[in-house]
Amino acid sequence: MEHIRDWRPTRALKNPVVTLGNFDGVHLGHQKIFRLLIDRAKQLNGTSVVYTFEPHPIKVLYPERRMPLITSYQERAALVEQMGVDVLVSAPFDKGFASQSAKQFVEEILVGSIGAREVLVGYDYAFGRNREGNIGLLQHLGRQMGFQVEIVPPVMMNGHAVSSSRIRTVVEEQGDVALAAGMMGREFCLQGVVVEGHKRGKSLGYPTANLRLENELLPKPGVYAVLVRIEGLESALGGMANLGTNPTFSENVLSFEVHIFDFQGDLYGKRLKVVLLERLREERRFPSAEALVAQLSWDEKASRAVLGQRPA
Repeated sequence: MEHIRDWRPTRALKNPVVTLGNFDGVHLGHQKIFRLLIDRAKQLNGTSVVYTFEPHPIKVLYPERRMPLITSYQERAALVEQMGVDVLVSAPFDKGFASQSAKQFVEEILVGSIGAREVLVGYDYAFGRNREGNIGLLQHLGRQMGFQVEIVPPVMMNGHAVSSSRIRTVVEEQGDVALAAGMMGREFCLQGVVVEGHKRGKSLGYPTANLRLENELLPKPGVYAVLVRIEGLESALGGMANLGTNPTFSENVLSFEVHIFDFQGDLYGKRLKVVLLERLREERRFPSAEALVAQLSWDEKASRAVLGQRPA
């Protein structure tokens, strides 16, 4: 895949079929668009083009809004490449870029720079200054400027359209990482480097790896059954993890600690990828360390049961 980090390609593209959007999370709805995009480009003996923005427009236009990314820009690019797309354009987004009218964007970039033959967009797509460009306008401009427009309907799950905003909601407000994984078509993961913690878990019989997380989107605090992939180790290992502030010990800083079952070894400085499988319970304060250990024993049994349900 060719990755262009500019607002327009530097060379002519053959029969470009283009889709436009932010594609945060590269979820099932996005994947549906990409498959249609690739198939149509092949039919035209052309080039499949994903046109997106970096940073996310909301982070530029409304910095006061809290909108954690589901995937980093690097992860998004890797996922787009895995789909088999020919060209990814990551247009640098700033307020100057945002000031373009919808018609100007179509004339100067979509047609003038890319030369789009066909454009595929999601059912709710809007573009241009103040999101003034809707699907009706895009279709009208397509008729004027000689490109076809195809509107891709949503992927539905549990009565809701799969969307980036819905994934954020179920992760942050419900901790339903299994539903999020279903909407993304892949595991929901947290990742980061192991750093030094309080080493309290070891004294309780449950040593933990404390991660400095790289993710923007974090799930609802609580205890989770997890699968852990350790840098340099081929096999994934089962475990349980806690995202929270350790109220039993009166801490106020959010941390993510992972206990890996049946593992011994030094993990400091290692990068872990932690697959969150299921939220087991909320984080809560215990009256004593002994009560906490008793609960951790139950958490371990519950986590092992979740792991045992996974296909071999």
